[in-house]
Amino acid sequence: MKGYGLVLGGGGTRGSYEIGVWKTLRELNIPIIAVAGTSVGALNGAMIVQGDYEKAYDLWINISIDNVIKIDEEVSKFDRKEKLDSLANIIRSAIQSGGLDITPLRKLLGKNIDEEKIRKSKVEFGFVTFSITDFRPIIVFKEDVPEGKMVDYLLASAALPVFQPLEIDGKRFLDGAFYDNLPVSLMVEKSIKDIISVDVSGFGIIKKVKDDSLKIVQIKNSEDLGHNLEFNPELVKKNIKIGYYDTMRTFNYYKGKNYYLTDIKSKIRFDLVELKLIYKLLGIDWDKRSAPKNKFLIYKLIRTIKKYSSSKKLKNFADFIVAAAEITAEVMGIDRIKYYTLEEIINEIIEQYEIKKEDLEFSHFSKYVYENILSDEESGLTDKIKKVIYDSKFAAIYNVDISDLSEKTLFYRRLLALAFPKLCIANIFIAIVNSQY
Repeated sequence: MKGYGLVLGGGGTRGSYEIGVWKTLRELNIPIIAVAGTSVGALNGAMIVQGDYEKAYDLWINISIDNVIKIDEEVSKFDRKEKLDSLANIIRSAIQSGGLDITPLRKLLGKNIDEEKIRKSKVEFGFVTFSITDFRPIIVFKEDVPEGKMVDYLLASAALPVFQPLEIDGKRFLDGAFYDNLPVSLMVEKSIKDIISVDVSGFGIIKKVKDDSLKIVQIKNSEDLGHNLEFNPELVKKNIKIGYYDTMRTFNYYKGKNYYLTDIKSKIRFDLVELKLIYKLLGIDWDKRSAPKNKFLIYKLIRTIKKYSSSKKLKNFADFIVAAAEITAEVMGIDRIKYYTLEEIINEIIEQYEIKKEDLEFSHFSKYVYENILSDEESGLTDKIKKVIYDSKFAAIYNVDISDLSEKTLFYRRLLALAFPKLCIANIFIAIVNSQY
């Protein structure tokens, strides 16, 4: 049977991301013939082999500290911040007294892991743990697990050092992340060449597999997923969405580098005329663009734009527009975790610009810029001024007018280009959009 081997990395509650990946794979009907995982990747992997997506999703969005570790009844009533502070204290004291008690997690897995389903599934399943007793890694496939011990071995794969020592038949085990947190090698053992690996940026060692015959589709979280033991339902839901969208983009259903774009056509006109306009908005004479100081300034902007290009190259003007739009959307604080067309992103940018320019604080910022930055060009950017610009939500929308070629406005843009290239790109992009829409 043709299909992919799915490899899931460890990372505590970051593992919620993997549920979003799974959702995409289901929707796209991508066949999975084997699953391998470490730590939380092994726990998620068990649910995937069972085929229990809805159950896994419900478990994740309802998870709490109480479901994983045994804590005082009073602590369970705390709000999120109090819980995090208390958890830190609990971990410190637990380490001193032998580790966190994960009896609740054992009970949770006991209720939801169906060993019979896993064994009968046609999907291969393996995971990694580390034997402290024998001081060696243990690679376990489902057929190797003694009857009735599936939950025990899954817990062995997820046995963080802060947990109470986990024993099976007199041997102690440690989290498999201390050997291989993304065990692609298990797929090699099963002669599976087409692999999807999911890295959630968890703590641990990742062993590289040198095999040119492998075809690996790599999926990695596009933003921070929180701490290992951050049991926050809203964060979990967000991570699931990020996993879903990242996987959709990996399989080319979305475009874009930072945002998720279903279509990259726009009404923006951009050719040599607009390119020359950008130079003019920076106070650079087109015929003198090769002068060292001008080249350095343009280099700063181009390097930033390339980071937001899907191919890390600007093949044409369309690539430039998409990258500049994504940078501007980020600067303007537009929600990233949803899908857009490029035209929708641009409309969101325009809407946010209209809102921000009417804000009373914008006039205060404009006054500050004029009095503290533009009044004396020799002063440059002091640390204080840099902080004001960096902290301000208005820096990118100051004087976004292509007809304003006053020396003070050009000076402001050049300062942005040197110190905050993303803000400069956003400023110029909004100016061009405003002139065309």
